[in-house]
Amino acid sequence: MPDQLEKPKNDNPPSTSEHPGRKVRLADLSLLFVALLWGAGFIAVQFAITSGMSTPLILALRFAIGAAVVFAFKFKTIMRITKKELLVGLVAGAILFFSFFMQTLGQMQTGVSNSAFITAIYVVIVPFIIWIVKRKPPKLKMFILVFTTLIGVLVLTYSKGTALLSFSSGDIYLLLCALGFAAHIVYLGVAAKDYNPTRITFIQLLTSAIFGTILFFSTENPAAISVDWTIALPAILYVGIFSTAVCYFLQTWAQTITTPSKAAIIMSAESLFGPLFAILIGFEVFKINIVIGGFIILASVVLSEIEFKRRRKTL
Repeated sequence: MPDQLEKPKNDNPPSTSEHPGRKVRLADLSLLFVALLWGAGFIAVQFAITSGMSTPLILALRFAIGAAVVFAFKFKTIMRITKKELLVGLVAGAILFFSFFMQTLGQMQTGVSNSAFITAIYVVIVPFIIWIVKRKPPKLKMFILVFTTLIGVLVLTYSKGTALLSFSSGDIYLLLCALGFAAHIVYLGVAAKDYNPTRITFIQLLTSAIFGTILFFSTENPAAISVDWTIALPAILYVGIFSTAVCYFLQTWAQTITTPSKAAIIMSAESLFGPLFAILIGFEVFKINIVIGGFIILASVVLSEIEFKRRRKTL
């Protein structure tokens, strides 16, 4: 998910003086667990979609539950929020809501595999947004990886009998989602690095919940009547508690210990877990283009975070 390239500042950063190797391993395992939870989150969202929930309703409940869980465990910290933290959280929350709104719309129209793999493209987009914001151009490697990522998307979204360069509206939504997540990461890296991550996280989730609630009641209020809540409730509780609240907590803690680059590589595994769970559960049928396209995208994401250094020859 979208905060992995930032390294949030903690009020009381953990000491790594005792058993630093053990703490780093624990942090890396925590990030892998986050990727697993997010991968399963794609399935939970698919169940919510199948139950008849609308996109605004899914987002309103998801973020309301996530904000409530964060507040329940960290209310003393949250009550010390400053005006600047409130402003940063509001802007970040608006970007976050847009990103998840596009992702959910896209998944409704394309499925779990497309949603998982195309969302992961945000890691490749981030350097180009930094280029715009900080006027720091990305390396040549990034231009090459953008091209390979595009090839991966074309392979992934290809359907027999359609033109190779044809994108569905769902694919477009997912590309906008990836762009939104990339913008969210860069914004937090620039605007939120000096503030308390717990308070910023809470305001983000609360803002997204408010946007979702307003959109739901203004457009699709009757939609809740036709929802199969026996399917919807477990799904929305999962994404609210685990995919949102728990993952944000684990990610924030782990990134005070491990490096942002390593975090990005580990958490990009969500794009593998999602399709794997979808095929095992029966939401999707195994297709070779999903494997090939997904591999190309994931390889591009991982390579974007690896620095290759030349070894100097010694006489």
